[in-house]
Amino acid sequence: MRMNLKPMVVVFIFVIAGCAPLATVESASDVSAAKSDLRLFAVEIKVGPNWDNSKAPNQQAFFAEHSSNLNRLREAGHIVMGARYSDIGLIIFSARSAEEVRGLMSNDASMAAGTFKYEVHALNVFYPGLVQSGSGS
Repeated sequence: MRMNLKPMVVVFIFVIAGCAPLATVESASDVSAAKSDLRLFAVEIKVGPNWDNSKAPNQQAFFAEHSSNLNRLREAGHIVMGARYSDIGLIIFSARSAEEVRGLMSNDASMAAGTFKYEVHALNVFYPGLVQSGSGS
């Protein structure tokens, strides 16, 4: 006696298809909740005590590692934007706490070597908008 499996397969597909949107909604809400825990922090980067004024920036100790670290943090979604004003670098981080940002920055070899130093500040946005790079920069 042979059983017709078609009706069971169709029911199985409907059950699985009906559950898939629930899993998506749960994971989307988890992502939303995780993002709502994030705050913005401004990190000012200045030359450190071991900066060598006789060398160009890209020739400084651990400069290549510094650039690689910032690229890695950007790709991981920690860096919202970066800019420079005067001789100060400014990086806007998205993180749960200032301690988390310090932990991310402590992995930068140029900070440990004293080529650069940094300060972390909570960033309170009072006029939100869209930042784009200027055409002349």
